[in-house]
Amino acid sequence: MEYKDYSNQKMVNVTCDFCGREMECPEEILETSKKHMCSTCFKNIDSFKDQDIGEVHVDMNNDEIDEIVAENIANELTKQAFSLMWSKEKNRLRKMSKKEMSKEVFAAGIYMGIQALFESVKKDEDIKALK
Repeated sequence: MEYKDYSNQKMVNVTCDFCGREMECPEEILETSKKHMCSTCFKNIDSFKDQDIGEVHVDMNNDEIDEIVAENIANELTKQAFSLMWSKEKNRLRKMSKKEMSKEVFAAGIYMGIQALFESVKKDEDIKALK
């Protein structure tokens, strides 16, 4: 993912709207963000599911973003996909040993990861071809 570098921007002090912690925000972000969230609250985003988190500035360095976003997406997709998969496959899965089931689920995860990588590369190539 690409991120805008705000390191040379004027920073202003703001307060996390979710826990009250002091944090910094690039001045230009103030115009587009309605709320501010510190990295600690973002890491625990499930705690704020009932709150409006649209148009939120999240204070975090670029090194943290990829890992946290990937983890949150993986957790959400797991919740959604597991119930669908379980309803279709529960009888077959119940007959498997724990080792067999673990192996099957692990292989499915690897397959889905590789498919997502291929789709991402293809989209990237399609975008470059349009330029």
